[in-house]
Amino acid sequence: MILQRISRAIREQNWFAVSLEFVIVIAGVVIGFQITAWNAARAERSTEAEIMARLHDDIASVGNARWDWAADRTATRELLLSASHKLFGDDLSDLSPSECNALAQSHVFNSPSLALPILAELESTGDLDLIRSERIRTAVTANFLATAWSSEMDTALNHEVFNLSARHPDYFYFVVPDDADNWNPIFDGSARCDTDGMRNDRRFLNELADNISKSGFFEFAVLSGPNDSFLALHEAVDVELGIVHEEEAP
Repeated sequence: MILQRISRAIREQNWFAVSLEFVIVIAGVVIGFQITAWNAARAERSTEAEIMARLHDDIASVGNARWDWAADRTATRELLLSASHKLFGDDLSDLSPSECNALAQSHVFNSPSLALPILAELESTGDLDLIRSERIRTAVTANFLATAWSSEMDTALNHEVFNLSARHPDYFYFVVPDDADNWNPIFDGSARCDTDGMRNDRRFLNELADNISKSGFFEFAVLSGPNDSFLALHEAVDVELGIVHEEEAP
């Protein structure tokens, strides 16, 4: 239709009509591109909103599991230090069941990761660019780096640890509770220890000292190492979404 009008105007040498038709065509193309760009931008903003909601949900879910486990591991380390006073120091009293259990699980150095599933997904698809907030993008980068370092340290610490109850069975025994359906011997306070035997066994003490040293570095590098970047990311997302929480662990 437009081409017919342009052709007729050219034949009639109506240059004003020709110019007007070209202006109409160009304006239509420009408006079409603009509408397409608006729709694309609106779709990106909708996707960004979904990403932010999922990111906040992942942070809450991963963080809750992490803080609970970290608190448990910290309590275990405190029991190890308490036991060390009795085995290496001047306190000659017997180990308590809780301290004995801490020794039995002193080789356990695993921890829930602070890696966020949504970020791994966005990294693989290349959609991280949809997040416009520079603060969040910076926090995401810091979280990636801290989590990767923590994971490397976790792997290194688990390369060689000493399962003391398996390596020194004469010093441990486990009391079966009346309700043993969910019995978890090294974690539920069932362990009992031969304190004198441990105290007089140099090899045992050296292996325990190694585990205690690793537990300290584990707490620093794995449990606490990535926390600052994780909390900074959580705060940045909260600010972006206008969410206010009570004070967060740790």
